[in-house]
Amino acid sequence: MILPTQLTAVPGTDSLYVWNPEGAGRWGYANCLWVISGPDAAVIDTPYDGPTTEAMIAAAKPLLGDRTVRTVVNTHANGDHTFGNHLFPGAEIIATRVGHEHLHHEPTPQQMHALVHQTPPDVPLGRYLREHFGGFDFSSARLTPPTWTFSGRHTFAVGDTEVELYEVGPAHHVGDLVARIGDVVCTGDVFFHGDHPSHWAGPLQNVIDACELVLGFNPRVVVPGHGRPTDPAALEAHLVYLRAVQHAVRQRHEGGLTMEKAMEDLARPEFYPDLGLPERLMILISMEYSHLDGHATAPTVLELAGRAAAWSYR
Repeated sequence: MILPTQLTAVPGTDSLYVWNPEGAGRWGYANCLWVISGPDAAVIDTPYDGPTTEAMIAAAKPLLGDRTVRTVVNTHANGDHTFGNHLFPGAEIIATRVGHEHLHHEPTPQQMHALVHQTPPDVPLGRYLREHFGGFDFSSARLTPPTWTFSGRHTFAVGDTEVELYEVGPAHHVGDLVARIGDVVCTGDVFFHGDHPSHWAGPLQNVIDACELVLGFNPRVVVPGHGRPTDPAALEAHLVYLRAVQHAVRQRHEGGLTMEKAMEDLARPEFYPDLGLPERLMILISMEYSHLDGHATAPTVLELAGRAAAWSYR
């Protein structure tokens, strides 16, 4: 993966910049939104490991100058949005209270390193982890929890720029938030642009509700968790996709189909053929079935990843 060597200015703004390691069909390369205003700076989400975070900081340096990043926002607790936190020493790290409480359920950098390198390569999960996560140096990352949490809504200033945070989980994750800066919205992973999404919490209706909230802000620019920054029309198209998946899964659940059979029906070449990582549909189906069945305990991240990996090598 060739990482960006500079931040990209968000058109129509004078304080917002995106670090966008674009690439469909990849796991772990999340967008990070920088707010650089007056003497202050903040970053929304941090990359998956030390070298990737250092590459982002180097890309930001020409714009950052002698400013110090005083605030880091994590849209949710997944490692590809948080494992670089430790490279912003002294910064206040903001997340939702629920996301922070769920942190002990997340794989640590050390656990990710072990999963990638010690899971047997002759089983689907081991092969899949090496293929999609083997490029990250998890030994360089360090778990750095939030220092300030909130529920509902929180607003803070970066120089002359106001940042509004809205709690929208459980959706992609139990502790999701979206960030609104004027007419620009950073969605975190409630919106994947270019790939089938993976959602670990849900139900899908909650993801739909979060995307509708973003559209209700009448944004001019939408920065997804992964994929190209875009416009509201792309988010509206993604909502059509989410509703189609929701409807199809509910139909098959009501018809008594197994998750595997539902996956056979949905993962056909004609179902959104332009989206990458179709095996992620197995994650969506598994989570939605769990909610529809009324299970008190959802499948674990490893269980879900294992099902997707097994499907990808069928």
